[in-house]
Amino acid sequence: MFDSWGRAVYRRRRLVLEIAAIAAIAVALLAAWSTGVSGQLQSSGGFTPSSSESHRSSDLAAAFGGDAGDVVVLYSSPTQAVRSPAFRAAVTSVLARLPRSRVDSVATYWSTGSPQFVSASGRETFALIELAGSDDSARRSNYDAIRWQLLSPWLQTQVGGMVPTSMAISQEVTSDIGRAEVFSLPLLLIVLLLIFGSLAAASLPLAIGGLAILGSFTALRLLTLVTTVSIYSVNITTILGLGLGIDYGLFLVGRFREELYRRRSVEEALARTMATAGRTVAVSGITVAMALASLMLFPETFLRSMGYGGVATVLIDLLAALTVMPALLAVLGWNVNAMRIRPTVVRRSAAERSGRWFRLAQSVMRYPLAYAIPIGVVLLVLASPVQRVAWGGTDATVLPAGALRGLYARYGSREPEWAPMRAEPVRQPART
Repeated sequence: MFDSWGRAVYRRRRLVLEIAAIAAIAVALLAAWSTGVSGQLQSSGGFTPSSSESHRSSDLAAAFGGDAGDVVVLYSSPTQAVRSPAFRAAVTSVLARLPRSRVDSVATYWSTGSPQFVSASGRETFALIELAGSDDSARRSNYDAIRWQLLSPWLQTQVGGMVPTSMAISQEVTSDIGRAEVFSLPLLLIVLLLIFGSLAAASLPLAIGGLAILGSFTALRLLTLVTTVSIYSVNITTILGLGLGIDYGLFLVGRFREELYRRRSVEEALARTMATAGRTVAVSGITVAMALASLMLFPETFLRSMGYGGVATVLIDLLAALTVMPALLAVLGWNVNAMRIRPTVVRRSAAERSGRWFRLAQSVMRYPLAYAIPIGVVLLVLASPVQRVAWGGTDATVLPAGALRGLYARYGSREPEWAPMRAEPVRQPART
């Protein structure tokens, strides 16, 4: 079957590449939309089933106002006390202007009379804001609309709470993924150049991996339209996308070059490549996808989401490896070895016994303990920090220092004019 598929792709390689080009254009158009998937993912919670008693208790507590702190705004002054009329005016005038369509309730020291809202120094206080919206996406949208309205012109302002934290986590995840790809892709290209010895061959696995990542991001973004998807799905997507793309690319490109050096025609080489390495890739991809699909059986959102991301990535990697890759190999032919950085050493016959990798494999099989013991010791040393790992949930502690300082107002060069300020009423928090 795979032999016939390889021949069919060779004969219709132009058509396959045209379809792949259309798909690539579609992926490029969707790239900006799909790479914004982190903003639509659930960055907190998702660790308990919706049918569990703890989850129902949490929902019940929220219904009675037990979880009203979507946004926590800290106001402080180096000179003025919270209990002074001027400080009250500076805070209440800001909060009273918040649109009712975006905010359900606001709780402050002046609306509750609770001394817990005032710091020990007496110069800091906070406001608890409950945002309108029935889900995380709606509350994020409402917070984004009012975030700059929370600033006081006279007070130092800092923002925290569940919604700003989850948005900061999403932004950090997006930024970290981009930074990781910037560092990892050049390193991977160097490794592949050393393995293949030519830029053309080394670029093919990276292309498959990049296509898989963008495609899986698009799939996740589409899933967020119909179900809740955790931010943990992004981690498994980036890991599997590049890993499997390079893995499958090594299989296919390496075998194709070996078949070419056995003096086969390009069509025959591609047919043999798909009949051997192509079949291996198909079996591997289907096995991995089925294993990851089992995560979808769990009721916890974060496990189910990892299943979504993993299966989407594997299937797109598999599809690209079995269609786009053979079409590219068919078009390149012997040019797969173009832009060499060193002479390419490929076995010219199955009977040939030479090369560094062959000698290394022979040595490992001859002296297994001599290799296993030192390598095992090195791995144990590298794994030793796991003994001090601290497990926990997703909260503000996962963010780097200063990640929540985006909404921050400093004092001007002159002392604030407190006298003209006039106290304005603050809406009372919703009561049940």
